[in-house]
Amino acid sequence: SSHLGSNESSRGWPSRSRAGEIEVMAPPRAQPRSPLLAAVSAVAALGALACLAAEASCSTFAATAGRRGGGVAALRGGRLGSLVARRVAPIRVINPPKEGDREIVDGPDGPIIVTKVQGEFFAVAGTCPHLNLPMKRGKIENSEEGPILTCSFHNSCWKMKSGECSKWVTGAMGVENEFVGGLMGNLGGEKKDIKTYKILDPGDGYLWLE
Repeated sequence: SSHLGSNESSRGWPSRSRAGEIEVMAPPRAQPRSPLLAAVSAVAALGALACLAAEASCSTFAATAGRRGGGVAALRGGRLGSLVARRVAPIRVINPPKEGDREIVDGPDGPIIVTKVQGEFFAVAGTCPHLNLPMKRGKIENSEEGPILTCSFHNSCWKMKSGECSKWVTGAMGVENEFVGGLMGNLGGEKKDIKTYKILDPGDGYLWLE
């Protein structure tokens, strides 16, 4: 036999029944939810769904951007990032050189040689890639292909318009010597072009290098 307390049942408290030697706890009756609690639960559920949708959208964008060009990391560190960096912080030449003169400015990778030849400005890296020696005082001569910069130490030459190396380690200190050139050519770096810079003249009294 079983006994169910009327007071306990009406209050939703657990009732007990006995079947032989086993005591069974009857589950409590569910209490009705208030309208306010139901509304809060619905808002919470909608918020969770919105978060899941936003996360899925971000994941899809990241995957697509990664396939197309490396995503946000590519924008920050790739070609676009470097272009933005150069636009934000160009190199200023405070004293633009006059015809036939040169000006040395500090660049991110070392000194930069800026010169003016036949009314046109040129700017190239001022460090020789052979032994990383400075070319600040290197000879600059005009040619059919534009000005040519010569390293004073081992006679290497570069076209200042393109940065192309036209001669590589042929002697020392302006003297052409095959033996010295061969000996020194086995030391240091290999034949390499040098960096050139785009020059902007906005008319503010300065030159700007990019």
